[in-house]
Amino acid sequence: MIRIKILRKGEEILGLESSGHASKMHGSKGQNLLCAAVGVLIQTLYLHLSKEGLAEEAVIGDGLLDFQIRSEKTTDPKVLNGFKLIRDGLENLKEQYPSEIELIGE
Repeated sequence: MIRIKILRKGEEILGLESSGHASKMHGSKGQNLLCAAVGVLIQTLYLHLSKEGLAEEAVIGDGLLDFQIRSEKTTDPKVLNGFKLIRDGLENLKEQYPSEIELIGE
C-alpha cells in the first residue's frame, strides 16, 4: 500500500510524507504503473516547490519521499495551489484503487 500524508497545521501546509509500494498486481518493481503514477505526481510537486525555493531538501529512498515546506512559506499561494493540484490527482487514483492508496490529511 502507498501511504501519502499531507502534513498540515490549520491552513498551513507543512510538508508531505509518502511511503510504500502498490501491490505486484499492478506490475513488478520498476514496472508498477500505479507506483509510477503516484511517483510522478509527488515528485513533480517536490521538484516544482524546490525550484521555487519553497521546500527543504527531501529524504528520498525506495518507496519514500518526505519533504517539508520552508517555515516562512507554509501559506504561500504556490504551495497551496501545488498541493491542491496534486491532491486532486492523488484522490482520483485513490478512487480507482482504494485498496492501494491511503491519503492522510487530505
